[in-house]
Amino acid sequence: MKRFLALVLAFSLFLPVLSLAELDEEELSMEEIVEDEMLDDESEDEDDTPVIPEGEQLSPELEAELLASVESAEYTPTDVDSSNLYINQNLPDNIINILLLGVDARTDDKEGKDVVKLADVQLILSLDPDAGTVKLSSILRDTLVVNPATGKQSPINQSIRSFDSKGIFHDNPERSLATVNYNFQMNIQHYIMVNFKGVAAIVDSLGGVDLDLTKGEAANINYYLKKNARKISRTYDTKEAKAARVELTVEDGVQHLDGLQALMYARLRQDKTGKKYNLGDDWQRTYRTRHLLDVLLQKVLHKDIMDIIDLVGTGVDYLDSNMNPDTMVNLVFKMLGSGIVNKLGQSDSLIEQFRIPMGSNEEGNKTWSYVSDKQSEWYGKVFMSKNNGNFQKNVEALHEFIYGRYYPAGE
Repeated sequence: MKRFLALVLAFSLFLPVLSLAELDEEELSMEEIVEDEMLDDESEDEDDTPVIPEGEQLSPELEAELLASVESAEYTPTDVDSSNLYINQNLPDNIINILLLGVDARTDDKEGKDVVKLADVQLILSLDPDAGTVKLSSILRDTLVVNPATGKQSPINQSIRSFDSKGIFHDNPERSLATVNYNFQMNIQHYIMVNFKGVAAIVDSLGGVDLDLTKGEAANINYYLKKNARKISRTYDTKEAKAARVELTVEDGVQHLDGLQALMYARLRQDKTGKKYNLGDDWQRTYRTRHLLDVLLQKVLHKDIMDIIDLVGTGVDYLDSNMNPDTMVNLVFKMLGSGIVNKLGQSDSLIEQFRIPMGSNEEGNKTWSYVSDKQSEWYGKVFMSKNNGNFQKNVEALHEFIYGRYYPAGE
């Protein structure tokens, strides 16, 4: 029980790690332009904790405490109209899919409140109680898709946007659900949206994390924290954390990172020190964020159940979801006895992973290109052509990854 609760919690709490990693004002690398670059015409408009036996139940007292920890005064479930979600009714219902949205909410100076502009992380969390598996499918933030609310093509991170009759912006996670379902023939009805504010403190509450760093990674984490110290202090850091932070040694090897250093590790993509360290590209950065999430999950899984419940109470204040407390807790109970608790912690990686768009030139199965026309509104965005079947290949591969076969919608 505690292991699965830790898993669901950690995905929610550490999703902002992935969000922060995607936030970068620089354009994506343009080194892999392919000839098929024209947009398809869519529409005008650490302890060896014993494995918990299958079927173990929480005591009534702990069940009540768990529910109470989720029922935070700061948390109110969001209503979603399932009739507008373009659900693929042909998909089996034995697998539970949840859309995880990582957002960058910045304070609106005029209103004095946080405003969500983009959902820079789109992750499909797939839980199979029968097989006891956990799968994570990521969709790159700049992937061009059709927004069914507008009928137009746009990057998927913009699908969360909506404007009222007065032209005032509102974040609309229902549109994100509908967009993913519409384009990828999915059946997702629940979402969890998280902003990365406060996540460094949550990681610190876990005692930080040990990561195997390269010399370049260590150097760039130190550089970033020094260069942006003032801005970071205003937004993410605390005086206590800053005073306790130990600068990383610039060398290869395992080092201990606090919460903010871990977030910076997830953000790394290009060397900024002038030393010409090779940090890889956008895809390598995505790997770092997934690796960090994996390591954090392993650490959470060894926490005591009461620590987990406390962490739930802390983390829920950073969540926005259409899952009410009963639904969240019932999801945990549904997974009980599935065998998943016996699989967690028994391998180096807890998560099976898939990425859209899939493939690369090196692998010989690249299914995407960058829009290279500088006159295009979507210059530098990731494009999968429907005319040559590349978009459909990604849809079918996603279904194969989650379900083992493709289930076309509308048949």
